[in-house]
Amino acid sequence: MSNSGSSISPQIALVQEWGRGFEERNVDILAKSLDKDFRYVAYPRSLNQPEKTKEEWLQHVKEVFSLWTESEVSYLRYDLNPFRRR
Repeated sequence: MSNSGSSISPQIALVQEWGRGFEERNVDILAKSLDKDFRYVAYPRSLNQPEKTKEEWLQHVKEVFSLWTESEVSYLRYDLNPFRRR
């Protein structure tokens, strides 16, 4: 059995790279893993959205990225044991 901390499958590496692409809002990172024949199909088909080529989809994603704003999330720590010393 291999140590999961030392080896990452290609699938996990791809998901991590896509996550980084979205986090950095960098379509070049996303484009690296797309096939040259990539087609984006919107579902349900009843929306009557045309298929998009790789270039059309990346342009759409770039436009969506430009609309995103920064947001910070805050949270309160909830301790299940209020008597535990910190």
